[in-house]
Amino acid sequence: LVVAQRLIRKLCGECKRPVEDPDLVLLKNLGFTEEERAQVASGELVLYEEGEDDGCSRCRGLGYKGRRAVAEALYFSRRIRHMVADAAEEKLDEMAVKAAAQEEGMLTLQDSARTVVKAGESSVREMMRVISTDT
Repeated sequence: LVVAQRLIRKLCGECKRPVEDPDLVLLKNLGFTEEERAQVASGELVLYEEGEDDGCSRCRGLGYKGRRAVAEALYFSRRIRHMVADAAEEKLDEMAVKAAAQEEGMLTLQDSARTVVKAGESSVREMMRVISTDT
């Protein structure tokens, strides 16, 4: 098992606010599905951003309070073990391994962060900050 993780800041529960005009093209580029984008457009799925309340007693105007982990776990299934063994003398095709792992149900860091954003725990801006080196 190989695990990658990042810490993502959690939105302040007291002053977070709904995103008024979500950028659907940006959401597409961040991996949000067509269905999820339609839910955002219709208001069925509400995305949040950091508040701007300098007087917030919980976050002191930062808009974020606390952190949580987002993770990607690569399980060495039989298929992936064979891919690694077969490439013993050649360069391993990392993208093929990643694709195989995703077919087997692995969530990438981006997928994990997107889940946190959809749950209203963090913002799209924070998601981009945290996973920018992994996309």
